[in-house]
Amino acid sequence: MSVLDENVAIFKYFEEISKIPHGSFHEEKIADYVENFAKEHDFKYVRDDMNNVIIYKDATPGYENHDTVMLQAHMDMVCEKNKDVDFDFETDALNLYVEDGWLKAKGTTLGADDGFGVSYMLAILSDDTLKHPNLECVFTVQEEVGLLGSINLKKEYFNAKKMIGLDGGGEISTCTTTSGGRYAYVDKTCMFEEVNKPTYKLIVKGLDGGHSGACIDQEKGNSIKILFRVLQTLKDIQIVSVNGGLKENAIPREAEATFVSDIKPNIDSIVKDLKTEFEFSDSKLDIQLEETEKATKAFTSKDTNELITLYYLLPNGLQHKSMAIEGLTLASLNLGKLRTEDNVVKCAFCIRSPLESMKDELGNKINMIAQLCNASEHEDTNFCGWNYEANSPLRDTLKEILKRQGIEMETEASHGGMETGILKGLIPDLDIITYGPIAEGCHTPEEKLNLESFQKAYKNLCDLIAELNCKTKSH
Repeated sequence: MSVLDENVAIFKYFEEISKIPHGSFHEEKIADYVENFAKEHDFKYVRDDMNNVIIYKDATPGYENHDTVMLQAHMDMVCEKNKDVDFDFETDALNLYVEDGWLKAKGTTLGADDGFGVSYMLAILSDDTLKHPNLECVFTVQEEVGLLGSINLKKEYFNAKKMIGLDGGGEISTCTTTSGGRYAYVDKTCMFEEVNKPTYKLIVKGLDGGHSGACIDQEKGNSIKILFRVLQTLKDIQIVSVNGGLKENAIPREAEATFVSDIKPNIDSIVKDLKTEFEFSDSKLDIQLEETEKATKAFTSKDTNELITLYYLLPNGLQHKSMAIEGLTLASLNLGKLRTEDNVVKCAFCIRSPLESMKDELGNKINMIAQLCNASEHEDTNFCGWNYEANSPLRDTLKEILKRQGIEMETEASHGGMETGILKGLIPDLDIITYGPIAEGCHTPEEKLNLESFQKAYKNLCDLIAELNCKTKSH
């Protein structure tokens, strides 16, 4: 028995895809579903080797000369559940229920991110009563694990001049810019020598951490940078190992260094200073030094000094603010992960900016400092950003539709990465907005979708597609 009204297309499709396992890296079955949908409706489509699917629908009469519009959403979902819930995301259908006008899943994530976008596109494609120009409906994969599906898209798939990204919510708001990203890695090979000295462990913990896009401007402490700030005050030590952080795109909360020294260092003064500096942004900062099991080998003094200099000098955090949008971070980098593997110390950065030149500049800084300290730097997983553009006919049309309802459209600017940026990099003259309904609790078992907003935002979307500026295609 259906939980939602099957006569409402967006409800029907959301419930159908909720029965199909579609966690990141496991999108084959939902891609099959979308491909079969295209075949059943006799639509032209492309399915690539990553399971991205693009479905093409011809314009309705009178709209043939309008600019082609791209609709885009990702098919994968974040798979999180409560500890006491027996659920297998690779085999089980989501257990949907409605409570006080909100759609939820019992004990698990709902997949409204981005199931609502997938449902919207399927409903639009299946409805022959809607007025619209040529449509390119893009169903991507692996968005939640690094935008990997959209990075694989090819320019020749598209003719669109306008794009509506269906991975943003709020019903009355749209995004105006997102950041591009790049991962940079630094490796330093060190020489070990035998030692016979007392061994100590320096531990930094208690920090709040946070997302390297959303929280990078909040002066949150970076445990790796704090660790090396303490280490650079110490004399005559030799490092055994250094480790910290979990992911490139998360501000690290904990880090530790093991080192040898003839005399136990006194870190009271620097710890006092650091606690004062982070009193308001990270009040639970905890720095401890303890004697530990004796090490038999450590890095040479030369390599230890170069290692400390390297990580003391490497840039981190907020670099530039936007002059066009108040409060928006324009460029940043996050030293997110540090590992000692045998005699090689490795770290990973997430560099963010909608401007390639700023990502290049930060990468160059890392590279130059690495070379000065006899280390190497390399980069990968570069994806484009979407820089703010004051002139957007698409945004103006959405604003007018909401204004007729007595609603003042809100705009948001993000320093996080979105698939809109990748498509903008692929098609530089693309006019872009994002749109979607009200949803809460994204990426948690508390995720929920407001059903009234789900329907209202869909109507607005259909009106938007029908009312876009009737300009002849660019040649």
